Amino acid sequence: MPPATFHYEQNEAYEALSSGEDAIFESHTRLLVFAASVGFAHDHWVENYEESGETRWNFIGQDQRLSVISGALAYAHTENEEAIVDPDIQIDVLCSFGAGGARILKREVVDEPGDNLDNLVTFLEDHRDTEDTSGRAGVLEQIEKEVSSLSPPDSTES
Repeated sequence: MPPATFHYEQNEAYEALSSGEDAIFESHTRLLVFAASVGFAHDHWVENYEESGETRWNFIGQDQRLSVISGALAYAHTENEEAIVDPDIQIDVLCSFGAGGARILKREVVDEPGDNLDNLVTFLEDHRDTEDTSGRAGVLEQIEKEVSSLSPPDSTES
């Protein structure tokens, strides 16, 4: 049984990116999941994070997109298929990578001069793995080529 609530590190990036009329993220919980993705991508795990924020597990567990991302991060980190369905493992991964990612976002987005949205876009563009992206595009092209080479089914078959 997952805990009803859990605590995570909430730094200045949360107020800057998910509060007010210029908010980029619609909630602190969505930013936590994004920050965990950033932390994972940059291998920035924080073991002893500050527990300054609190959220309810059901905000993640009952949101299909957030729960899929949370499960995928937990599985990718642990390489244990149980992590996909274990909220305790997912919370641990979200909090530790989330702390690392939030620290990166504060430094690379919030603390930089200019608009936070522009800074976030620049950050994402600067850290995009172009080799990985082109590899994925190649796979998509191959799938498209194979699918388009299939002949349409014979109309006389049932």
